[in-house]
Amino acid sequence: MAESGMRSKVLQRLRRLHGIAVENPALPGTADVNYVEGWIELKWLRKWPVLPGSVVRFEHYTPQQRIWHIKRRLAGGQSWLMIQCRLEWLLIDGGVAAKHLNNASRAKLYKLASHVWMKGLPPIEEFERCILQKQSAFSFTEDDAALIRTKLPSKLEYDPTL
Repeated sequence: MAESGMRSKVLQRLRRLHGIAVENPALPGTADVNYVEGWIELKWLRKWPVLPGSVVRFEHYTPQQRIWHIKRRLAGGQSWLMIQCRLEWLLIDGGVAAKHLNNASRAKLYKLASHVWMKGLPPIEEFERCILQKQSAFSFTEDDAALIRTKLPSKLEYDPTL
């Protein structure tokens, strides 16, 4: 199953929360799914790296997505990143993911996750409870900004005021 199959499973669980798939060519970086309380970016992984401690790489996590999540969280909005690898599902704060994705091992991603499900997505009620939880305050330091700048193509700059 690729990201499209992942999307349909998430949307099934968000039906009561008015979950919709979003494709937005006008604003690159916009998350994949919107629901009544926020946004979810979906990332599918065929398999975890073999060597323990290896950095987990997501080829299609763009600089625009990273910036979008940071701005959304700084504005007080809810944003999540959801990873699926086989039967495992991880739910990570979108701002936290923006700081760490493509720089973290599997073990680190597990520590960063608000919720981890080892045998597939949970029942609808549990999933709703998790996705509706209020995210803690998000902070973004100059060190974070410097780190993010190293991940951006030279033609794309991060400006937190935009």
